[in-house]
Order: sequence, then C-alpha cells, then structure tokens
Amino acid sequence: MVKSSKLKSVYDKSTVEDQRKIYKNWAETYDAETLGEFGWMGFKPAAKEFAKRILDKDARILDAGCGTGLSGIALTEQGFTNIHGKDLSPEMLAQAKKTGVYNSLSEMDLTNPILVEEPYDAIFSCGVFGFGPPYPKHLHYLIDILNPKGHAVITVNGKGWVETNWPEELEKAVQQDALKVEETLDIEYLENEDIKGKLLIFRA
Repeated sequence: MVKSSKLKSVYDKSTVEDQRKIYKNWAETYDAETLGEFGWMGFKPAAKEFAKRILDKDARILDAGCGTGLSGIALTEQGFTNIHGKDLSPEMLAQAKKTGVYNSLSEMDLTNPILVEEPYDAIFSCGVFGFGPPYPKHLHYLIDILNPKGHAVITVNGKGWVETNWPEELEKAVQQDALKVEETLDIEYLENEDIKGKLLIFRA
C-alpha cells in the first residue's frame, strides 16, 4: 500500500504523455515533496555505488532522467565534474538548470532511441525505472549510447520490481538485446514509504 496519494498517481501513470503532464505540474514542488513527504533518498546510495565503479572524475556522464537535479548534485558530491542531464520534462529540466551542476541539459524520451553527438563514458539513471514507462525493454537505448566498456548504473523502484514482473521482463531484455548485467544490489530508496530499491550495474 502506498501511503501518499500523489505517489500512487505517479505509479498509476500509463503513458509518456501522462508523465509529461504530471511532471509539468509537479516540477516546482517536487524536491520538497519527495525529500520531505516520501523520504526519497535512493540517489544517495546509488551515487556512492556509481563512484566505486567510475574512477575517472572527469568521465563524461549522462544523468538519464535527471529530473530537478538531485542526482546531479549527488554525483557532484562524489567528485564528478562532467555531467550531462536529459529528462522527459522541460519543466523539470528548468529546475535542474538552477543547480548549476550540469554541463548540458536537454529533453529525452527513454522509450525511443536516444540521439547523441558522442557516446558517454558512464550513465546514471535514478528514480526513472519501476512502474514505467520506460520498461525493461527500453534499457538498451541507454546501453547503446555508452562507450565500449562503459558502465550504466540504474535504479529500479522495489515496489515496481515486484508488482510489474521486473525480473522476468529484465531477463527477456537481457536475452533479446544481449545486455550485460554485472551486479544487482539492494539499496535504500523511499524511506517514508518503506520501499526499497534495486540497483542494476550494466556494462556496455
């Protein structure tokens, strides 16, 4: 049972356009509500695990689904200096710009191929995957824009992991798209909702 009606409405969204509408209206209060009411903190352990694997602090990093920039701030606190943010919502990107931690910001729909001028050394995606969209079948769009031997560190909402058959759908995606999953870890995620998270480590 999800305690927050706002969070439930987010989990119940079914299309990309639903998401755009939700985040358009949520951008200005997102940080206060998610950090305060929901106890959102998954980006903190995820950034620490990311830093254990990406040793080059100047690596070209994509924060995929950067939202208001909480992940970018967490990566900066780990010493990373070359962070590029992409998100579905222009309103969320406007909030992310205020953080001053991104080298560039642009729109992106993770359910479609991602066009980039050059691949990334590493990808960080936190708070994006879980109930969907995007779904496991879309993961390869991120892996496709990694440099050879690059890492992608991606969180999955633990409630979505259980309720939407993520393990089975992930296995299908791994087989179909030849994805390389190096590790799957448990992390703290939404503290006030008693929801844990999964952290997936992919190699290009």
